Amino acid sequence: MKRRLNLAQLLLATEHARTESARASAYYQLALFHDNNTREAEAIPNYEQALRLGLSGETRAQAFAWLASSFHKTGRPRRATDSLAQSRAATRDAALKKFLDDLERRIRRA
Repeated sequence: MKRRLNLAQLLLATEHARTESARASAYYQLALFHDNNTREAEAIPNYEQALRLGLSGETRAQAFAWLASSFHKTGRPRRATDSLAQSRAATRDAALKKFLDDLERRIRRA
């Protein structure tokens, strides 16, 4: 079981990561921390930084999905739709595609 990190530990991880890949992962974990604690506005710049630093594979697809959700929850439907499309293009995961379909319906209803 993976140990949960607190905010201070996550911030330190972003500062002390030795590679771009490690920094991307640290920013992604920080974004997830904020997102999971209903601080979507604080999660957004961390997801964006993680993506800029080069997340790859399904983690990249997931980051775009959670970013889309955060944009939706903060009232930015166009940005949400753009991130949703990037996630959809980057994934093959059926569960993530279902999440994206559901999110797209919620965005359209809003």
